[in-house]
Parts: sequence; C-alpha cells; structure tokens
Amino acid sequence: MVVTLIIENYLEEPPSTEELQTWADEYEQTFPVLSDAPPVALRYTNRPTLSLPSVSLLEPGAELVIADGDVEEDDIIAALP
Repeated sequence: MVVTLIIENYLEEPPSTEELQTWADEYEQTFPVLSDAPPVALRYTNRPTLSLPSVSLLEPGAELVIADGDVEEDDIIAALP
C-alpha cells in the first residue's frame, strides 16, 4: 500500500482534512493522503530529522527496506511477500 504522510501545513501546523484533500486533488493522488502529526515517519529514516520530500519503503511488518532513498519498481516487487 502506498500512502502519503504530510507532517505540517504552511503554518507549521498539522494539516486539516480539507488541506489533505486539496493536496491529494492537486497532485492527483489515488492513494491515501494522511496527517502525520506527531511524525511517525521519523521512525523510518536514518537522519535525526526528515528531509522533505522523503520516500521510504517498508516491507510487511513495517520493516525498513529503503530509508530516504530512491524506490524503484524492482525494489517494491522484492519487498512483497
């Protein structure tokens, strides 16, 4: 499953449901766009803070496969059970 996590809006506050929907519509996202406040994404990075945008790949069981990197289709296929 692919999800987009948004930590904060331009006012540095957790995004509202309306802001999340606006973002999803603007970027034509076909998967869930969720608020990540407080940031769970920090668990899946090798850095003390997140660089944005950040892309990580988790395998089943939420095991980190790729942190803050380029995720290719072959990586996704290899992570599937």
